[in-house]
Parts: sequence; C-alpha cells; structure tokens
Amino acid sequence: MLSISENKRYLLKDNKFYPYIADTAWTLLQRLNRDDIIYYLDKRALQGFNAIQVSAISELDGIRTPNREGKLPFLNGDVLTPDDAYFSLLIFLASECEKRDMVLTLLPTWGDKFNKKWGIGPEVFTPENAFFYGRYLAEKLADYENIIWMLGGDRPVENERHRLIIDNMAAGLKAGEKECHLITFHPPGEKSSADYLACTDYIDFHSIQSSHAFGGFKSEKMIQKTLKAEQKPCIDAECAYEDIPLEQDLSWQYRFSDKDVRKRIYKNLLAGGAGVVYGHQSVWCFRDKKDKEYIYTWKQALNRPMAKQICHIKTFLSLFDVQKSFPVNCSKEAFAASDGNKTALYFENDQPVFLKLKDTSSGLVWFNPKSGAVLKEQKKLNKKCVLYNPFREDAILIIE
Repeated sequence: MLSISENKRYLLKDNKFYPYIADTAWTLLQRLNRDDIIYYLDKRALQGFNAIQVSAISELDGIRTPNREGKLPFLNGDVLTPDDAYFSLLIFLASECEKRDMVLTLLPTWGDKFNKKWGIGPEVFTPENAFFYGRYLAEKLADYENIIWMLGGDRPVENERHRLIIDNMAAGLKAGEKECHLITFHPPGEKSSADYLACTDYIDFHSIQSSHAFGGFKSEKMIQKTLKAEQKPCIDAECAYEDIPLEQDLSWQYRFSDKDVRKRIYKNLLAGGAGVVYGHQSVWCFRDKKDKEYIYTWKQALNRPMAKQICHIKTFLSLFDVQKSFPVNCSKEAFAASDGNKTALYFENDQPVFLKLKDTSSGLVWFNPKSGAVLKEQKKLNKKCVLYNPFREDAILIIE
C-alpha cells in the first residue's frame, strides 16, 4: 500500500521510500486498445517509470466519443447509469499496471466535465451525482492497492458548486474502498492544489501543474511555495511536455527540449518534490498521425530523449538523500540543496559557479542527468571556491 512518510515529505510504498516517477497518459482509456496498452506499459516500465497518470473519462469528448472497444462511460450520458463494459477496460489497465509493479494514478474524470471553463465538456457531474460516481469507481478498483486518486483535472475550483462536487466525489471514493488510497488534486496550469484545497482532510499530498508556458520555468519555486502552504508532500503533476510548443502556440517557434524538462525535474527534486512527472506532446493524447503541431506519432514519441533519460533519476537518488534534503543558498549560479551531510548543486550549463561553503571539503561527485554518468573527484575545496562543470552541459555536483 501507498502511504505518507512520517515527516510528511514523501510517499512510501509498503513502508519504504517510493520516488514517484510517472508518465502522463491522460487519454489512454479512450485512445488505446488492450494490445496497445500492453505495448505502452511494457515500454514505460522498461524505461524506469513506476506510475502512469490516466483519466477515467477523456478530455477528448470522452462522454460522447467511444473508446476503441466502442463503449461510452455512461448510458445515455447519465452519470447514474455507468456502463460496466466501458469500465472493464479500466480494470484491465489496473491489473496490467499491478503486474509491472506500477502505480495507476487515476482521475475519475477530466475537469471539463464539472467545470467546462474551456474545452469540450459537457458538464455532467453535479453535487448530487458525484458521490455515486466516486463510490462506483472505488468499488470497481477495491481489490487493487496500486491506485492513487487524482481529483480535479486541469480545472479550478471557482465556486461552492465545484467544491461540493470535489468533496462529494472524494467522499464517494472513500466510501467504496476496502483500504484507503492516497488522494491528490490536479490543478490548472501554474497553480497548486493548495490554492484550492489547503487544509482539506482527504488531500494526502499536493500537486502543482507548472505547465507549458513561461511561469513553469520556475517550477521549483511553485514546489517550495506549496510546501510552505501546508506540511504535505508535493509533486509537479504536469510539467512541460517534451516537444510541446511554448504556450502551445506554434508562432513562438520554440518547443520544449529534453534539457528544459530535465531542468524542471531535477530542480523540483532538490526543492523538496516527492517525485517527478514526465509527459510528451504526442503521448498524452496518443496521436496516430503527425501534423504541424504534433510532430511525432505516440509510438515514435515513446523513444524521445528525455523518456530514455528517466532511468537516470534512480542513479541520482542513490547518490543524494532527497528524503532529508532542503534548499540552501550557497551559490547564485546553481540551485542547491543539502541533506545534512551532502550538498547537491544543479548546474544549468558549463559556466563557472562561485561557491561559499561552511567548511572545507575534499570529496566531489559529478552526475550527468543526460547520460547517467558519475564522475568522482578528490579535490580540496576552500570555503570560497570556483567550480567548473566537466560535462559541458547541465549537471549536478554533490559535495560530501
């Protein structure tokens, strides 16, 4: 079972540290058949992912556009009459995740189904039917321990009606469970679940969405702000997708690279994030065809550079204890954290870094998050020193 650490900073699985390393696969239940689901899970498990994030009802007109088995979630669009045949695919997915020791983080619905705001909708969830649906889902998945519930779905909680829907759906999830599963909330871009649901009993950990625009370049600050708002773990549940156009606007002529994603992932970990979430522009919606905006099919995109670099996160975690770490100010040129015994500094490039240390040191470990290379170096450091990145690209220095 998944739980929260005693210090309220990290997730545990079977009472052991669980670094949440997830992929965003929001539309999987609508867009993939069973063979494709197996193909996708095998690939991501091999690459080092231990969780996927999926919406039970797709953003892409999921109320009216059937899945690959020709099924819709509700008969006649009525939340009170769910179609068991549709949700059998969800049970299949949970089972296949369990076989691979992967966590299924499940949104009961995408947010436009309770707060259209933008997108397709329609708004079908109400304070009156949200409890029923939450209980129905929880009962369907009651035998699976590898579930995290993620309420919300890229939409804000703007009024009492929205809040009642979320509260009642959470209560339904709790009512239908055999054992407690963790619950979080997926907020809209550049927001935190703490903006809407701080001090809410059923929220076990907070999520931010640093998203795909300019604000997300400082995702680590969003993590730190959320951790200050409430003593609960925090994860960036949707940072910039690899290859997505900046602000999802082609006129910028800029797409987020693997380095852009890497910078957010590692800074988030050093800022106190309880895990990382990756995403790709073509994978979240499982595009079968390429066009000007989606320049890869989903199967091609599974092998993009950052997806293949995810496995290196575990190497970094073996070098530095993020469970005990906290950000420190020891350099203007690098983002730094200390675990009490070691200091880790993230270098964005190969420019010199001017460092002020409390004590002299002689043990250095350089880590290359792009290649996974580890370089150990014996070099005496004074309290004031200048360091140069040997990899000539972003890197992490760990000072013992």
